[in-house]
Amino acid sequence: MNQSEFEELVLSMTDSPSAGNLKSILEFLRSAEPSVQSEFAPKLDILWEPWADAEMTREQADFCVELASAVPSLPAGFRAVLENALRTLLPRYLGGSPFVRALGLRDQNIRFYEIIWRYRKLLALRNGIILFRNGSWSVAGSPDDVTGALSVSAYGGRGYATSIPMEQVLKEAALLAPGLETNRIIDPMRVMAMTGGEFRAMVRKKAMSSISENQMRAMAQSVLGERRKDADFDAWWSNEEVRSTTGVAIRTSSHGRSLQEITILLDKEAGEGKAAQYTADDVAALTAFFTRLQKDAAERQASDLGKVIARLVERTRKEDLQAMFLPLRSKAPFWPEDPAHAPLEQFTVWGKLPSKNLAELAKATGMIFSMEYLAECVFRLPLKALNAVCAELPLETVVELLRSADNCNSDLLLWVWKNRKRLPEDVLNLISIYNVVHALSLEKLPREWGPGQRELKVHFLEKRDFHEQLIHTAAGDAESIAVTLQGALFLSPGERQSLLVKLSSLSKKLTDLIEHGAGEKIMNAGLNAHERRIDVPDNLEPNYTSAKSYARLMAELDDLINVQQPENREALKTARAHGDFRENAEFDAAKERRNFLTRRRNELERELANLQAVSFVKVSTDSAEIGTMLELEDADGKPVTYYLLGAWDGNPDKNYLAYRTPLGKALLHHTAGDSIQLPDGRTVVLKAIRPLPADVLAEME
Repeated sequence: MNQSEFEELVLSMTDSPSAGNLKSILEFLRSAEPSVQSEFAPKLDILWEPWADAEMTREQADFCVELASAVPSLPAGFRAVLENALRTLLPRYLGGSPFVRALGLRDQNIRFYEIIWRYRKLLALRNGIILFRNGSWSVAGSPDDVTGALSVSAYGGRGYATSIPMEQVLKEAALLAPGLETNRIIDPMRVMAMTGGEFRAMVRKKAMSSISENQMRAMAQSVLGERRKDADFDAWWSNEEVRSTTGVAIRTSSHGRSLQEITILLDKEAGEGKAAQYTADDVAALTAFFTRLQKDAAERQASDLGKVIARLVERTRKEDLQAMFLPLRSKAPFWPEDPAHAPLEQFTVWGKLPSKNLAELAKATGMIFSMEYLAECVFRLPLKALNAVCAELPLETVVELLRSADNCNSDLLLWVWKNRKRLPEDVLNLISIYNVVHALSLEKLPREWGPGQRELKVHFLEKRDFHEQLIHTAAGDAESIAVTLQGALFLSPGERQSLLVKLSSLSKKLTDLIEHGAGEKIMNAGLNAHERRIDVPDNLEPNYTSAKSYARLMAELDDLINVQQPENREALKTARAHGDFRENAEFDAAKERRNFLTRRRNELERELANLQAVSFVKVSTDSAEIGTMLELEDADGKPVTYYLLGAWDGNPDKNYLAYRTPLGKALLHHTAGDSIQLPDGRTVVLKAIRPLPADVLAEME
């Protein structure tokens, strides 16, 4: 790659960054001589300013980490970018300022590769890890996210727990995984029985971070103490012999007998620096393993299978991958035969895998399936996987896919929004209020699609630039915005009202619609002319009801939308198939049922949009209010008791009185001792106002 090609590649990254471009830059710089690195690395400066403050993708963050490891001659401006990258990659519990400071990002004297060395050590830290520092052994506890200190206790349980500043841990400590072999490393008698070569091999095997030769020597000296004098120790340390005590051949990852064993061996080979490219024999062995793998085992261990596939891609020649993975086409649940119609549950692995594995899994999918197959997956995958899959497709293909889409799920809408700078304007028309409400109304999705829905809802409720796009896409059709919002039942009435205010601040037409009595049009939207029988009340104050009644109405609406209306549509299809509509009683009955369900749905939606659930606990009894028991006495001295309740809580058999009824309105707000004329002409005296009895309260909650 010459200088001109490199500059062109970097410039393309400012408009349309992709995993492929990142990898090309990184591979070139890794393989280049230091002088070439020094010449080419400053040309990346054009990326640093936008990357320092923007929300990074994991691919960009991984690129920055690998770049810092491979290229020593990066400019000082890269430091802010690297900090942003590490904050993106660190888990939330390790992303606080004390831990970031401990990495040395703010210290200009600490080189970039040292920061990455500390970062990888920080990721490896967890409860129970064995630490060697300053000649002593200890066991790690939990890090303190306020002070950034690490709690440690002496190895073997002797002594009290203490704390070490995280910076010292990351700078000085060697980390080893706990286990029987680590116990052998710290046991003087067992170390005496080893050679120096065996000791070093065992330390490298258990190391959770890079350990220098000097550190390993200090470990051995701390364990052996006075048991070996200097000259004796030097002779022991120089003995490179590594004896086999088992006589069993070492199994490699290509010959693993289960997915779990392959994963363990892959980890081991990576830790020991033995992750070489697979030979023809390795490929044959893995192909045979995937051929033997049972379909039910692949389904049970789908996540393990996805991770193994991703990691094998890194070590296998492209021409061998198709043959290796071909036996999995009918077994891997995340590769369904017909992705456009497969249940979402089959794609959950794409939401569970770490981001670093998703790019490789997408590559594998593209290698053994057609481009059309990969494109169909775009409409089904959770947001976490979309960047990886779309990176394997030409941008023109993705654009054509989006142009042909009627509507999208939350994840694809978010992908479009986040990539809006490199997509044509007509594709952004997918970001419409109808599509967003439709996507957010989808229920019972697998949990891997939950983050996308939650993030889209935040944009929908709070982000002004997102609101501007919705207004732009609506092209002045203010009524469609209002009508669609009325059906957004996933929003509470308060959220719907707040959103309408925010949108109206961006559209005079929408403001005029709200301010000039268009409520009736909104409430009657979607009804036929002969069905527009329900007037909008003049008083738009919310109706109040008990939590139980509110839940009952919501359950009825949910059943109507998700059960009864779909059943009715199927009934209409069946009836149509019977032929002549003129004497088709089944079709007439289904049509009447459809009209009833439509009317009832609209009634419930309008009612719930203006209904608020309240609790009747601790209601004041100074006057007759919702949630009080009223003791009345008529002109003949006959007592009667009413329970004044919410708008949907009435029950004449129990004297439960809805406050919106004529009788409820007549009693509301009166105080004890008042003489009240009832709607039927009778006069009663309000003798007492009391809290609701416990049994009535229990029925309302």
